[in-house]
Amino acid sequence: MARAKAETSNSLKISWLKKQGYFPKGESWRSGNVTWTLGMSENKSSIGIDITAGMTEEENYIRLHYTYTDYWTKEKSDMNYKIQLETTPCHFGGVRYWFICPLSKNGQYCGRRVGVIYNIGKWFGCRHCGDIAYQAQFEGGNFRMGSVTEPDVEKAFSEAKTHYYNGKPTRKYKRYLRLRQKMNNSWIRAASRFGNIF
Repeated sequence: MARAKAETSNSLKISWLKKQGYFPKGESWRSGNVTWTLGMSENKSSIGIDITAGMTEEENYIRLHYTYTDYWTKEKSDMNYKIQLETTPCHFGGVRYWFICPLSKNGQYCGRRVGVIYNIGKWFGCRHCGDIAYQAQFEGGNFRMGSVTEPDVEKAFSEAKTHYYNGKPTRKYKRYLRLRQKMNNSWIRAASRFGNIF
């Protein structure tokens, strides 16, 4: 069976949920919807989410509810289940939330702590359980360009609002410089491989 690509799979990210205000400080309950637009067809799929956070570890969870339609039989199933959330302390205070993968693979409960869960058939779980790979893992041999793309580098540059502070490069600008160097090295390696092919 062909592996799915992480970049084109429906996913839920803790970082995105945090940006949308689902994890304010203190105890909270939030609900909302997440919608994905699928490629050039622009077909949409969506799920409802309810998040309870800031309670005890046992009471931190995200509830997903949606209707799943089987691709072949067109049979519909109403899905409604919880995925446990776990927290770890942050270096400068506060906590970071994680999903606990609820799936089983080869009869073994997964339970991995992950920042992203993917739509895997009827369910959502970690990419290991869904056998989902990143685009860079599909590239191989002489044509592999590395795991950094030009959009990654451009995004890092746009995030580095200030390049220097007190005569030293800022943390975000140093990240951009590292990614730019990595990208340049990838191009040099690729050029030398192509030179050996032709």
